[in-house]
Amino acid sequence: MPTNGGRDMTDNTAPGHALDNIAHWATVQGSEPWLVALAGGEPTVYTWAVAKATIDRAATAISAHFGGERKKAAVLSKNRAHWIMADMAILRAGCITVPVFTTMRPETFHYVLDFAEVELLFLGESANWAEVREHLPEGITVVTLPGVNPSLGDITWEDFLKRGDGLPLPAMPDGDEVATIIFTSGTTGKPKGVMHSLNSLKRATDGLVEETGSTPGWRFFSYLPLAHLAERLVIELHAIRVGGVIHFNEGLETFTSDLGYAKPDYFFGVPRIWEKLVQGVLAAMGGDAGALKAALTGPNAAAVSAGIREKLGLASVKSMLSTTAPVPPATKEWFDLFGLSLLDGYGQTEILPITTTSGHEPRHGSVGKPVKGVELRVTDEGELVVRARGISLGYYNAPDKNAETFRDGWVHTGDRAHIDEEGYVYLRGRVKETFKTAKGKYVAPGPIETQFQQSELVEQACIVGHGLPQPVIMLVPSELALTKTAEACEAALLALTAEINAGLERHAQIGGIVLSSEPWTIENAILTHTMKIRRERILARYSGIVEDVASRIAHGSIELVREK
Repeated sequence: MPTNGGRDMTDNTAPGHALDNIAHWATVQGSEPWLVALAGGEPTVYTWAVAKATIDRAATAISAHFGGERKKAAVLSKNRAHWIMADMAILRAGCITVPVFTTMRPETFHYVLDFAEVELLFLGESANWAEVREHLPEGITVVTLPGVNPSLGDITWEDFLKRGDGLPLPAMPDGDEVATIIFTSGTTGKPKGVMHSLNSLKRATDGLVEETGSTPGWRFFSYLPLAHLAERLVIELHAIRVGGVIHFNEGLETFTSDLGYAKPDYFFGVPRIWEKLVQGVLAAMGGDAGALKAALTGPNAAAVSAGIREKLGLASVKSMLSTTAPVPPATKEWFDLFGLSLLDGYGQTEILPITTTSGHEPRHGSVGKPVKGVELRVTDEGELVVRARGISLGYYNAPDKNAETFRDGWVHTGDRAHIDEEGYVYLRGRVKETFKTAKGKYVAPGPIETQFQQSELVEQACIVGHGLPQPVIMLVPSELALTKTAEACEAALLALTAEINAGLERHAQIGGIVLSSEPWTIENAILTHTMKIRRERILARYSGIVEDVASRIAHGSIELVREK
């Protein structure tokens, strides 16, 4: 392991914020790989020294482009080495990074870049560029990153970098100033721009490193959107903090082979990823779950589980983290049998990390206990409020929203929660999503939706019920459910609903089911660019059929209809 003046680098420390970290690792392990692009089966490696030199050169060009002023620059690209180099160059220039999702719809894309006053855009491979290009606000210079057709922008990356050649590198920026603005998904209105500084991100990263025990040289695999703060923190900033190496997935079709090449020490995902991995293993066993479980608990269990870990590309994994929602117990059970401990984590763009599970004392439905340095409490209204090191600087140009969320050093998460006597946190849905039925009683849809989504029969779920005699749930059946006949699928979903209803209070029990004719996607405008459901779009689309179902709800029965 590289050393600096005899100091043992295995203590996983590096000084200061991300820009300090890069300079540190470029000095003590400059020839070691940092960013590895996987394309066409051939890795392209950028060492710490080479990447830092590129970042410094780009930072000088950005500063020259902006005349030394602190302005905003956006990055729109799939996860790539140059995404991170562009991001760090913007920060090194003393400017502000605005990440943009490759799934953003035109109206959101225009709003974000216009509202944030972006003047420079680094463009990589992006599935939505053809659609959003005409909605680019005036006055933005587009720099095409390597590998992108130059005709799609105004100037290539290499030609842009030449603008700074011979000029001095800008002074290191103030770590307490705004460094990035991350726009939330905007499920109930316009996206909000969450501001973070280099130091607020450093404090959040420090908490993550303390939880994982990661060390220099750890290998990471990047495939979830870097435009989302979770991937940026858990992969990009995490690796920068500990001197790790990041491998970039080329695409969905090469996911398995790229993961096998990367052999990550740390793997980050969302519930759907874990389910897909389990389904892949089951498919390899001919779909026989019983036979697989028997093999994983039999006399050759160790060899079988080791073989599965190797095929998954997770043989070297020391830590795995899942976010957005607790992983279903059945899925976790499979990973336990594979010899892999899967932990849940919880955080928000405004403040993270907040909680994580330990793996030793699992609590069904819990997102774990607060990480070190995090304070939690639940208000009289049932809302979880948090105080911690990784708190953001607030929302960009939104004083009214700031007053709602940031109060006296506490972040009001908008999540309803329960904290048990041992300190385990259970989320109970969003405060603003709670509705009152015609019976005058409140229902929190989130926890009920989660129960449905944990079934192998359900892909997506959304409950409505304001002013209705009983709540009505819209369901998108899973691929497994659709393999059944229409009658068998309906019978299975009715049975599932009855089972879930048995554990609910009478006023919260589902009285009607609407089966969607198609999945909810970004393309049909029901999901945001971060894959969250827009409830107002659900209500608009299904209002007529929901009213029809609600008019026929009778005590003790469940009405089911299909969308035509």
